[in-house]
Amino acid sequence: MSSKQTNAGEPQYEVMWPLSPKATKPAAAASRIPDLNGKIVCELWDVIFRGELIYPLVREYIKARFPKSKFVEYTEFGNVYGPRERDVVAGLAAELRKRGCEAVIVGIGA
Repeated sequence: MSSKQTNAGEPQYEVMWPLSPKATKPAAAASRIPDLNGKIVCELWDVIFRGELIYPLVREYIKARFPKSKFVEYTEFGNVYGPRERDVVAGLAAELRKRGCEAVIVGIGA
């Protein structure tokens, strides 16, 4: 990156546009499950933002609408982020299948 002085004595820098072309093509999202009754909902969390407070509220909300829904809580999966993230994510599909997950809540954010 080079700079040059402007008339006011302030440096002026050449920069690149921060947005790049998309590296992947957009994909259609999976259809929403219309009824969670009898479904196993798994929770994944990155242990970053208040999941310990928010997940129980989300669970309560879903149970009120779909009383026969079942949950595999985030504590069963552990942290899906961090130094072991690559290994955790690599085995995640198999882990979700093993636990019978039919829907997944991924992460809780601000």
